[in-house]
Amino acid sequence: MGRYPVATAGHFGATNSLKMKSLSNPRWRRVIFKISGAALAGEPENVGNKVITMIAKEVAMANNIGVEVAIVVGGRNFFCGNTWVAAAEIDRSTAYQIGMMATVMNSMLLQASLEKLGVQARIQTTVVMQEIAEPYIRRRAIRHLEKGRVVIFGGFGAGMANPLFTTDVAAALRASEVGADAVLKGISMDGVYDCHSRNSGGSLSFEHVSFQDLLARGFTAMDMTALTFCEQNGIPVVVFNLLQPGNISRALCGDQVGTLIDQSGRIS
Repeated sequence: MGRYPVATAGHFGATNSLKMKSLSNPRWRRVIFKISGAALAGEPENVGNKVITMIAKEVAMANNIGVEVAIVVGGRNFFCGNTWVAAAEIDRSTAYQIGMMATVMNSMLLQASLEKLGVQARIQTTVVMQEIAEPYIRRRAIRHLEKGRVVIFGGFGAGMANPLFTTDVAAALRASEVGADAVLKGISMDGVYDCHSRNSGGSLSFEHVSFQDLLARGFTAMDMTALTFCEQNGIPVVVFNLLQPGNISRALCGDQVGTLIDQSGRIS
């Protein structure tokens, strides 16, 4: 398990001392935090203000103790390209380009929320939007991170202005390019579940599993191309519930949250 020790299970309130210990001694130096667009959805608005505020506060906590955070955010809460392709027969490339614009809207909301807390944040995108975002330049992104700024990658397909790749792939690609220690994917579930096991009427979630085990089981909570890319580049992946208070800051600092996926993981 190395630098990702198993923590005592329990609710956020019951593990506050453990949380503070992990935040004071972060195990990740630099991370890519992938936020699912679906997890940002509010009711009746497209974005839940409380969710955005919570994410910003917890990213700020990790940033303030030295974790370098880059964010890739989805756009499904605003627009789902696959739905429009199927229902309205819109050209796939056009539909996905609209989805890329949705990720920029989420990026701007996150930037504004972070800056309200006094955290400097920069948006970088492959789509030219010079009035609201910088062009993606790898060295500039790394420099921002080194200076303690949060970098938000928006308007991405696979980071090559290609809308046919997912934001999961963008996260994996950016992790490799900026030298991130891990890719953390925040979703609305507690981690990776074993659909074949039942315990008290529900599925069991894994704490630690290998890339190969997940690929063999047909894991669907993350793009398979992104998982394969992370495996090939030796980048661990953590899938966790970002809606649980305290999870984001704990995950960003390397505490045991959700499911850790790496080369040597054992099913546990």
